[in-house]
Amino acid sequence: MLIYLRNIDSTTLEPGKSEELYSSEVISNIFEGLVQFKKGTYDMQPCLATKWEVKDKGKKWIFFLRKGVTFHNGKEFDAQAVITTFKGRMSKKETELKRWWFFFPYMKNVKAIDKFTIEITLKKPYAPLLFAMADPTALIVAPESYQKKGFKPIGTGPFKFERWEKGEFLIISKNENYWDGSVPLSGVIFRVVENPASKTLHIKSGNADISRINTAMEYEEFLGKKEIKILTAASPQVHYLAFNTRKYPFSRIEVRKAMAHLINKKGLVKYIFQKMAVPAVTPIPPELFGANKNIKDYEYSISKAKNLLKKAGLENGFSCKLFFSRVNVGLQKIANVIVKNAKLVNITIKKVPLTFKELIRRGDKGEHDLGIFGWVGAPDPDFFFYPLFTMTKGNKNRAFYQNQNLRVLLEKARGTLSQVKRNEYYQLVQEIIHRDIPWVPLFHQKALVAYRYNIKHLYVNPNDYMIFKYVKKE
Repeated sequence: MLIYLRNIDSTTLEPGKSEELYSSEVISNIFEGLVQFKKGTYDMQPCLATKWEVKDKGKKWIFFLRKGVTFHNGKEFDAQAVITTFKGRMSKKETELKRWWFFFPYMKNVKAIDKFTIEITLKKPYAPLLFAMADPTALIVAPESYQKKGFKPIGTGPFKFERWEKGEFLIISKNENYWDGSVPLSGVIFRVVENPASKTLHIKSGNADISRINTAMEYEEFLGKKEIKILTAASPQVHYLAFNTRKYPFSRIEVRKAMAHLINKKGLVKYIFQKMAVPAVTPIPPELFGANKNIKDYEYSISKAKNLLKKAGLENGFSCKLFFSRVNVGLQKIANVIVKNAKLVNITIKKVPLTFKELIRRGDKGEHDLGIFGWVGAPDPDFFFYPLFTMTKGNKNRAFYQNQNLRVLLEKARGTLSQVKRNEYYQLVQEIIHRDIPWVPLFHQKALVAYRYNIKHLYVNPNDYMIFKYVKKE
C-alpha cells in the first residue's frame, strides 16, 4: 500500500458531484472516461472509447466503445452504461450536479447506435468537448451504483473503492481485472494530516510515501534529502482574491483597483513560494492557449491606492471581512500581508479562517466581502473564464460579477471550432476582466510533490490529479 498525505479530505466519490481537487483526485483513480490525457501532454487519447468521429459541423459526436471492459462489480461496460451515466446527470439539471452544466452546457441527447457505439448530439458546437470528457464530471459509473439508497462508487478504473473513514483516511485497492494491464500497486491510502510539519516528518521518517508541497518552507524541508525526491508538473490553476461585487464598497471599481495596488505580487509570491509559483496577471496560466501576454499588471503603489480611495470618497477607509482556508499555510501568509497593507490606507480587514468545506459553502452563498479562492481547470480557457466570470447556474463566480459583453464573447469562443477565432475572443475577454477587475489574480502554482526514493513512475495529469495506475513502490 502507498500512503499519500493530504491536508484536506474528499467530500464525495460521486463523479457528477465532485467540485474540488481532493474528491476529483480519488475519483479519477476509481472511474474512467471515454477519453483521457496522453501521458505528459495536453493531447487526448482513447480510454473507454477506442475512437470518435465529429459530424454535422461539431454538433454530433460518435464514440466507438472499447469491448471486453468490466466494472469493479464484474458487470460488462457497454453503451447502456454510458447512457445511464450521462442521462442521469442531464436529468438532474442545475439543481444537484452543477458542475455538469458548465462542462456540458449544450448537451441535447445521447443515444446508443448499437451495443458499443453511442451518439452525442449537441444543441450547437462546443469546442472544448473532448477536454470536458476527460473531467471527473464525465467519468462513467456502473448503473448498479444507484440501485440502492446512497451512492456506491463502482467504476472501471485501475483501483476500486475499499473504505472511507471521513476526516481520517480513504482507501482504494488494486483492480485485479483491469482492462489496461496489471496495476503495480496493491492500493493507496489517502490519509488526512492537516499540520504541514507533521506531513514533512512522516515523509522524512518513511511513515508515508507522498505529500503535495504547498509552501517554500515545506519545499526546503525536503530539498537535498537523499531519501526524498520532488516531482514538478505544470498545473492549470490559479489562486485569486475575489471581491464580492454585490456588496459596497467593492461594488465600486475604484475600490477594487485600490486593493489591486496594495498587493506586491512579485514580492509576495517569492517570499512564500520562491520558485514554486509565478505571479498571476490574468486568470489563466501564461502557458495555456489563449493567454493574453500583452496585459500589464497593476503595480504595487500605496499612493495610487490612496488616490483611488479618495476618488471613491473613502479616504477615511472602511472595514470588511476576508475569508480564506485555514489549513493552507501559504494562503494564511498572503492574508496576513493583505491585512497589513490595507491598514496603510485605513482599511481594516477582519480575517475569517475557515475549513475548506466552509470556505466553499459560504463563498458560494456570497457571505464574504473578500475571499481567497483557488481554481483548477482543464487546460482550456473556457474552463476558467466561463465558470468563474458568468452567473450561469452551477458556475463558481464568487465575485458575483456580470458583464454582458464578456458573456457574449465567451459564448462565441466556446461555440467556434476555429482556434484562431477562439484566441481572438479570449484576448478581448482578458482585457475586459483586467479593466473591470472583479478579482485580483494572485499566483499560478506548480504541482510539486515530495515522495520517497522507492516510488517510481509518479504522474500528475493536466487536471492536476495524481494518477496511480503507473506507480510502483519498490
